Amino acid sequence: MNQFQPEKISAEKIKNASLILNQKLMTLPKVVEDYRFWTVARKYAFAKENLIIREAIVSEEDNDDSVRAVGKLRKNGLLYILKEEDNGWVYVESGRVRGFVRLEEVLTDEEANQQLEIYQKKAKERAERLKQEYTGIEGTAPMARELLSWQENEAYTYLRATVNQTVVEKKYALAEIEKVEVKEEKDEESRVIGVIPKGGLCYILEDEKEEWSYIESGDVRGFVKSDSIECGEEIQKQVEEKHEDTFSMAKEKIKPEENKACYYTLTSTKSGVPSGEIRRSILEFAAQFIGNPYVWGGTSLTEGADCSGFVQSIYKQYGYDLPRVSRDQAQYGTKIPVEDALPGDLIFYANSGNIYHVVMYAGEGKTIEAMSTDMGIVQANVSKENAVWATRVLKDDGYASNISDVNATQDMYGKNLGTFKLTYYCACELCCNIETGITATGAPVVEGRTIAVDPKVIPYGTQVIIGGHVFTAEDCGGAIKENRIDIYVNEHEKALELGVNYADVYLKK
Repeated sequence: MNQFQPEKISAEKIKNASLILNQKLMTLPKVVEDYRFWTVARKYAFAKENLIIREAIVSEEDNDDSVRAVGKLRKNGLLYILKEEDNGWVYVESGRVRGFVRLEEVLTDEEANQQLEIYQKKAKERAERLKQEYTGIEGTAPMARELLSWQENEAYTYLRATVNQTVVEKKYALAEIEKVEVKEEKDEESRVIGVIPKGGLCYILEDEKEEWSYIESGDVRGFVKSDSIECGEEIQKQVEEKHEDTFSMAKEKIKPEENKACYYTLTSTKSGVPSGEIRRSILEFAAQFIGNPYVWGGTSLTEGADCSGFVQSIYKQYGYDLPRVSRDQAQYGTKIPVEDALPGDLIFYANSGNIYHVVMYAGEGKTIEAMSTDMGIVQANVSKENAVWATRVLKDDGYASNISDVNATQDMYGKNLGTFKLTYYCACELCCNIETGITATGAPVVEGRTIAVDPKVIPYGTQVIIGGHVFTAEDCGGAIKENRIDIYVNEHEKALELGVNYADVYLKK
């Protein structure tokens, strides 16, 4: 064959290329995983016997001593389950200790509720005896003792979720000197994490009254000499009048992931963005249906679905309403080049210029898809020959943090579901114990997004508009029945302050 002879291109490839050229594919900015923590609802567990919390999961081939112990918890001690692994281990939090224990080592579900009731009774009796306000069982129930400092514990940031409050009220401070150095430790000789210019803005998170204050300015977190910044009512008023975005922030010298002071406190002035966790979650959810049948025209994840019915049903569980067939799904969301796809994005195949198949991208060239009648729902490889573009439906940005912000446009309003009683809750024990019955359904709770509903009235994943703000039904509760909705907020004081309201609730189109 003549090496200079042009390659013969099939008519099908020409038609697919023409199809791609007629689309407006966007190049999206790279998604940067946020370093901040977010708050999740409490899932109580208690130690059956004295137990050790490990830095990593111990494999079947190794013994327990092969993995470092990060904490120790005595019998009936309290811990919170943050994530259940597939191999019988759970990732937990107890006080400042975060790591792994075997699920069989802890009491969960009804057994945990019984132990919780015992501690609640003791804590309430103690509060009444001391004439103090009841603030939960922490302080009554034993918590884990740290055996390895959190800075050395590699499991500490395995999952950036916590049951504790993560978003705090903003305490403004302005740099008083020419350059305020943000240090990694409370020491003049410590490494400089960033520099705040004179008049620059920071937020005080901890140790306001001490020699060194712990602050946050942009993505710079660390310690500054308290006499180098000015704070108080006048500063609060000044910043509020001029607005935060008119002030300079610290110039970063050390990235958050390399900053040993980054997690001195898990709090911040804004919530972490769990986009990576949502992508991981949607893939794990989809993967459990591998092996189930392919049924033309089907949408059942268990009884059978076709390619578009499969991704439509998966996404519906996360509050997204995709069109029914692949050619329409290919026009939904933001179109991007196939090579820019992230796990959880959808990739579309075409033949002779016509979309005929959709797959969910699973990362590293793999897919999860309802392939064919013969193959069923499988994990496969991306067909580079037929893939024409991808679409991004999952949102990788944050959520409107103020529940009073109006973020719904007029064309989003759907059916009026009626007037609902609105109450408010946070992730503390007072709101999330067995008396109120608030439980998580898997997604992180986020102020400005999460509401608890009666799933018989508003199914999980449904997006609704309340007071001009879009919320997603993600939680449930024993007290949340019929026309009642519990709206998640970050702080217990805010939940109490908001009290009880009534409002019309609309389906989001």
